Amino acid sequence: MYKNVEPINSVTHLKSGIKEITTFTYAKELIHAPITIAEFYESCKDYPIVFAKDSTEMWTALALIGYQKENLFIDEKGQWEKNRYVPAFIRRYPFIFIAQPKGEELTLAFDVTCKEENIQSEERAFFTQEGKATPFLENTMRFLTQFQNDAKATAEFIGQLNDWGLLEARMANIATPKGETFTLNGFFVVNEEKLRHLSKKKKEEIYAKNAIPLITAHLISLSNIQRMGNK
Repeated sequence: MYKNVEPINSVTHLKSGIKEITTFTYAKELIHAPITIAEFYESCKDYPIVFAKDSTEMWTALALIGYQKENLFIDEKGQWEKNRYVPAFIRRYPFIFIAQPKGEELTLAFDVTCKEENIQSEERAFFTQEGKATPFLENTMRFLTQFQNDAKATAEFIGQLNDWGLLEARMANIATPKGETFTLNGFFVVNEEKLRHLSKKKKEEIYAKNAIPLITAHLISLSNIQRMGNK
């Protein structure tokens, strides 16, 4: 989604801003979106939730939203299907946190090539004339910070599932009404059989960590895989 990301600072972007984003065309080729455990209960109604490792070998949860480079939930006008949950990973665009060279702190940045702005809307400035962050920029940073924190909690949760020996590699075939079949692979799901046969000690640990509701949401969501073929 991001093509040309630039760190935001009060010198370079003192007079910069961005208008309201009105379409999701930037995500039209996205076939899965990282989500956090804070989004499981909403996401499980619409999308399969699976687990995978990202490029840094960190566990992440993914909402499957398409295949063959096509997001199934965005129409020809760039609008997300009505009454479907839009993952925070997608809603945060064009903003993102990036790591600076030799630094542990993350810096707020944005995609300067963003073309989904409503040209008729009022521009939302990043900074005041005095160089202080505007309420808009502060709210954006809070949103991304919460997403970042939730992503860490999600990685820990999935890592725990793996430590409990509950994850297994899985692949899924999606059959379309046209008779086509597409295969999705490279992800992990909870093995229900292993979950049922855990030791009493591990089951108590799972309940203590309140993991059962999240595991249940994940398992329920998997029924959405075959529905993807009917879209």
